[in-house]
Amino acid sequence: MFRSLVRVRVAGRYACFTRPETKVERFTYPVLTPSAARNLLDAICWRPQMRWVVTAIAVLKPIRTFSVLRNEVQSKLAPSTVKKWMRDPASFEPLVVGVGQDTDATPRNTTLLYDVAYWIDAYPLVFDAGSDGTNTPVKYVEMMKRRAEKGQCFQRPYLGCREFAAEFSPPRDDDCPIGESLEIGRMLYDVAFAPDGNRAVFFDARLVDGILDTDPEHVFADESRRAALLRCTHTGPASEPAATCCEEVASCSSRC
Repeated sequence: MFRSLVRVRVAGRYACFTRPETKVERFTYPVLTPSAARNLLDAICWRPQMRWVVTAIAVLKPIRTFSVLRNEVQSKLAPSTVKKWMRDPASFEPLVVGVGQDTDATPRNTTLLYDVAYWIDAYPLVFDAGSDGTNTPVKYVEMMKRRAEKGQCFQRPYLGCREFAAEFSPPRDDDCPIGESLEIGRMLYDVAFAPDGNRAVFFDARLVDGILDTDPEHVFADESRRAALLRCTHTGPASEPAATCCEEVASCSSRC
C-alpha cells in the first residue's frame, strides 16, 4: 500500500530526466525521478516551512523515447552582465547561437521521453508549525489541491528541462498505471544539502505494474540517511526536522 495524502497528475509532450553519467550527450531515465517530482510539486506550491516527500510515482502512458540533435548553448550569462545591460542598454551584446565556428552553441544528441503522464503521490513534511500552531500538514494538502484544480503555480513546472513545460491537474477518472514492470537500476533520488557540502543520493529503482515506490522508509533502510536527506534546508541550520509524522497527517486529513 502507498500512502497518498495528495495526488497530482502531471503530463507533457516531451520530458528528459537526464542520467548524471550522460549529461553531455543527454540520455533520459525511463520514468520521472523523485527529485524531479518534488521540484514539480515545489513549482506548484512551495513554502520555506515545509517540503514535499514523494512516496510513489505512477506511469500512466507507455514509455516511448526518441533522439534529437539540438544546439545547446555552452556558456552562461552572469547576473553582473545582465545588470550592466540594464544600466547601459547600448552595451547589450546578443548571445550568438546556431551552427558555425563563431557561435556559442554546440550540437548534442538528446534521448527524450515522448508523450508522458504521471501521478505523483506525496505528503508535506512540516518543519515549523508557527507560533499559533496553524502551519499544519493539512493546510498544505488543501493548498496543493486548490492550486492543482485552478492551474495556479509558484513558477512554471517542467519535465526535467525548462523547455519541456508540464501540465498539471487533479487525477482523472480514466487514468490507470501501465501494466509494465522494469528494473531501472540506480536512480537519482535527490540531493542532500548540508553545511559540509551537497551530496547526490541514489537508490535502486524498480517499476512494478507501472508504479515506482519512492517512499523514503521503503527505499532507505538507514534512518540517519533518511534524516539527512529530509532535513530542512530553508529555515535555519540543517538539523533533523521536528516534523509532524505522516501517520498524524493521515489522521488529520481523514477528518477534513
